[in-house]
Amino acid sequence: MAAEAVPTSEINVSDDWEIAVFLCTPSADGCHKRYATAKQRRDVETFLKATPEVTEVRFVSRAAAYASFRQEFAGQKKVLAGARAKDLPESFRVRVPEAADRTRITILANRRPGVGLAVDQAKNGVEAPLRPEISVFLCMKGSSVPACLHGRGEANRLAATVKEKKAIVAVIKRIPGLESYVYEDQRTAYRNFVKTFADNEALIAVTRVSDMPESYRVSMRPKADTDSPSRRLARMPGVSEAYDVRCLFQKARLWSEYGLQKLGSQECGKSSRQELQLAGR
Repeated sequence: MAAEAVPTSEINVSDDWEIAVFLCTPSADGCHKRYATAKQRRDVETFLKATPEVTEVRFVSRAAAYASFRQEFAGQKKVLAGARAKDLPESFRVRVPEAADRTRITILANRRPGVGLAVDQAKNGVEAPLRPEISVFLCMKGSSVPACLHGRGEANRLAATVKEKKAIVAVIKRIPGLESYVYEDQRTAYRNFVKTFADNEALIAVTRVSDMPESYRVSMRPKADTDSPSRRLARMPGVSEAYDVRCLFQKARLWSEYGLQKLGSQECGKSSRQELQLAGR
């Protein structure tokens, strides 16, 4: 039986436990600038319903997804302007029991013809922090980040110096809308890292205190501008990168809930998936 489109009001946009299987659109990577065909959509649905451990498969139409997207990002003109209704992929939302092999199901779904992206929202679903926050990561000795290698004079290739830190703090203190800021040393960063990745023993085993960057966590008032100060801090000597944390969460949300790969790749700072998770602890 063909799946029915889910009305906008029935889309639970905060459900992080589903596996979202987004069908191809012309802008999706690996889709050869084509939409998934009707046959591919039926085949993906049949595959998902026949997959052991799958308990529910529901279909989200392009119109329903676009309405939800417009509602969630109401007031954010740049985000809304970046996607039209035809850019939103159709998708299937899959539920499985807690003990299911979610990784295997996600990998298999990604391999199906007509699938642009399959995302396990239990691992990738995120909620943005309530207040604006800027993360400022400092240079480490031996860093390969270009900002740490050039333009710092004698400090090139070295960890952020005391002089550089003082200059960074001076700029932070003058940011309009600043609420507070904290300095996070390597040991504190490592403790937070271990807490965040407590279920990944292999990753913890190969990570050392010396691998963690020092940073400043800058909290802003609710309506404060974070874009301009983020860009200014990112250009300062001793800073490897600085970014608006809520922008990163927004990128992940666009990717994991709406399948918008291109819109979700907008710049917030060139940060790894690991840094995104650390930023949101």
